[in-house]
Amino acid sequence: MSAEPEGEQPRILVVGNANVDVLMGPVTPWPTPGTEVVTDRYELRVGGAAGNTGLALAALAGATQRYEIVGSVGDDALGRWLEAELADVTRLTRVPEATALTVGLNHPDGQRTFVSYMGHLGHLPVEQTEVALAAAAPGDLLLLCGYFLLPQLRQLAPGWLAEAKSRGVITALDTGWPSEGWTPAVRAEVTALLPHLSVFLPNREELLGLTGLPDTGSFEPPAVDAALRQLAADGCREVVVKLGPDGALYASGDERVLQPAPPVNVQDTVGAGDTFNAALLTAVQNGASLSGAVAVAVRAASLAISSSPRRYPAWSEVSAAPA
Repeated sequence: MSAEPEGEQPRILVVGNANVDVLMGPVTPWPTPGTEVVTDRYELRVGGAAGNTGLALAALAGATQRYEIVGSVGDDALGRWLEAELADVTRLTRVPEATALTVGLNHPDGQRTFVSYMGHLGHLPVEQTEVALAAAAPGDLLLLCGYFLLPQLRQLAPGWLAEAKSRGVITALDTGWPSEGWTPAVRAEVTALLPHLSVFLPNREELLGLTGLPDTGSFEPPAVDAALRQLAADGCREVVVKLGPDGALYASGDERVLQPAPPVNVQDTVGAGDTFNAALLTAVQNGASLSGAVAVAVRAASLAISSSPRRYPAWSEVSAAPA
């Protein structure tokens, strides 16, 4: 797939969740009920797939880049803070709910525990989304993200994706991990979306969860390849699988392109996949093939996760291969 613009540059449209993240830790030992532990570090920042993608797109933007983020926000103090943080990135629609909040506790081994309050995510700005979708032209790029956290998106995505793809819009989906797990019903739900996608953007664990193949905790090309063949049989033409420290894998039919990740000193992996998605879409927006865009996306995610506090890379940092 290639999106080489004729005249005006294609537009990127992102529909998904923006919320507030509070990251704390490292926390050790794990607190027992009725006790208190103290940590020497916390960070309040924009969270959610669409929020992170919007910040990454803003950092990647050149003078001609065109993008729009569609999402909602709660009508409270945290919501107004979130609006201010994203003021230069997107316009969020206020809904009469408290703002969604995720508290992430960092552990010394690099793992995290997340506790989330859904709040405003139960209200998707449907009218604004449909206006933005109606304005999308052939060659524009549509990303749906935060899928499992947005009940209305789960209901409306099949029609939105089918309509957009029929009009020549490049459609992409990053589901995230389902809170109910990869049940047979969830697998059927996502599988039904695959024929309406130009590209599916799972990570390795989501790919194996969707296809029901065993996950041994390591990158196993045979298992991943079997999963990709299953998706192809279900109507998914192109897939980009995020493999964490192993980079990313592009697949289309029998074609496989593995892009290794550079060695980095990992500081914070939250939002790595969202940064990857933003850079992938930006590269395609600027005329790259999807397989060629993977290298840009891997570089962008690697730079983001090695920064502390989080800094999203500029286009000049990721658009050319390192010397």
